[in-house]
Amino acid sequence: MILDLYLLGKEIVQDASKLIDNTRHSGKHYLGETVLCDSQNREWKVKVRRTGNRGRYLKIYSYPDYKQKLRASADKYKSYLQITSDEWEVFYRTAGGVNDSRARAILDNLVGI
Repeated sequence: MILDLYLLGKEIVQDASKLIDNTRHSGKHYLGETVLCDSQNREWKVKVRRTGNRGRYLKIYSYPDYKQKLRASADKYKSYLQITSDEWEVFYRTAGGVNDSRARAILDNLVGI
């Protein structure tokens, strides 16, 4: 009986640990996403994120094929493309439904147009 309770407790702790690990980099830090066109009419999906260790960053994918992938950081994270806080804010607002005319110009710059 005591051994069974011990094993059950150990299982619960392991499950809770997995749950906590999975939420550290899941939707908890997901702030929104949007699909935008660059000036060549190619579509890009932009996911806006913020985490404790990466700071504010964007995940950018060619859409709908996802063949091209870019990362951009407003907080100088690793080898991500560098953007300003204002540029990150433009995508944050755009993902929230606010139309900002600067988004296309910033996107063009990031994807190399």
